Amino acid sequence: YAGISDIHKELEKRIANFYKTEDAVLFPSGYGTNIGVISALCSKEDIIINDSANHASIFDGSKLSGADVRVYPHNDMKALEHILKKCDKLNKSKLIITDGVFSMYGDIARLDKICELAHKWGAKVMVDDAHGLGIVGATGRGSAQVYGVENKIDLNVGMLSKTAGAVGGYCATTRKIAQYL
Repeated sequence: YAGISDIHKELEKRIANFYKTEDAVLFPSGYGTNIGVISALCSKEDIIINDSANHASIFDGSKLSGADVRVYPHNDMKALEHILKKCDKLNKSKLIITDGVFSMYGDIARLDKICELAHKWGAKVMVDDAHGLGIVGATGRGSAQVYGVENKIDLNVGMLSKTAGAVGGYCATTRKIAQYL
């Protein structure tokens, strides 16, 4: 049969505990995770701000959402702040989306600075750490753990098809957002 079973709920609970979030939700694929999360949470009333080196699934989800999408040059924090400052006058919700570990470059997003700027300009932060899970951070929790900002990430997105050696993806977040998704 298809749908959610007890084992799915157990895995969601374990993922939430791993990220120290209230809840998590599973998706059938990594690509589907980004498409589903972004298009469900953002609309034409929102602004999405992407790193230029983000995975294609993030750009696809951003486009599908209908949001106003802005892009800053890879890991350029001055450019990110410039966009946030310009968008501040628009009175729209802002979501900064970044890969944690960039697959094409192998470097890590400056999550310390991104979270600092998000707080300063009233934005939320989503991190796709598909390539950081189990690889970086003292206990493998990814790029947010590297910078000590785990409690400042609003949406932790990851894929089970990389280091976990399974299938699917997930979003670890608040209970309210997980239930909505």
